[in-house]
Amino acid sequence: MSTGGIEVDGSQIESGTSVFVKVLTWAGLGLLGLIGILVAGFVIVPPATRSFTDRWGATPEEVSMEMPGDDLFDARREVSTRAVTIDAPPDLVYSLLVQMGQHRAGWYGWDWFYNLTGSSDFVDGHYSRRIVPELQDLWAGDTISINDMVQYQVVAAERPKYLVLHAGSVEPYEEPTGTWTANTMAFLIEPLPDDRSRLILRIRADSSETGFAKWVWNNPLNFGGALFARKTIVGLRRTAEEIAAER
Repeated sequence: MSTGGIEVDGSQIESGTSVFVKVLTWAGLGLLGLIGILVAGFVIVPPATRSFTDRWGATPEEVSMEMPGDDLFDARREVSTRAVTIDAPPDLVYSLLVQMGQHRAGWYGWDWFYNLTGSSDFVDGHYSRRIVPELQDLWAGDTISINDMVQYQVVAAERPKYLVLHAGSVEPYEEPTGTWTANTMAFLIEPLPDDRSRLILRIRADSSETGFAKWVWNNPLNFGGALFARKTIVGLRRTAEEIAAER
């Protein structure tokens, strides 16, 4: 084709248009795939897997047993029990538990996430793979920070048996009123033969949220919390077993 002395190859125009259409098609498919992943991750997976993630690694007896901290408030949003067996003695496991937290020894999990969210400043620059002597004195009334805005209060601590943490606007043993949220993390260490331990983590939570906010708490946030809780106790197990092996 000739226009004003300039020849344009029609096949090249058609080829360029075809490539453009293909790019748009793949971009659309990619966007649909991303939307599908988000829908599955936030809408389908959490409720479908909650019966498993709320009792990840725990036996039926551990799920139904009473634990320290169960009487602090009536938890309706979440009561989960997760557990791991650790090839290390209870006192070593407890020593790792009491040093957890921001500005402390970390959470035995994804350091990149805590660094990204400004929740780290760990004493070793990452979660500690050692027992930190200066972080071993932790008693009822002390606090452990998640980040600069969220703190857990130590409700009960008995070496080497259990550690109970409480967070939220509702003080322990008070009847909640108005807008409120409450959360406890109770770690129970049971001794096993051959210097081994069973670490049981129970999380109890409730709040005044309703409607969509309640759905968010019960589904995507609950699922994310389950992943982080599992990561923490598995990371603690790995750290305890490495220290025990070195000893």
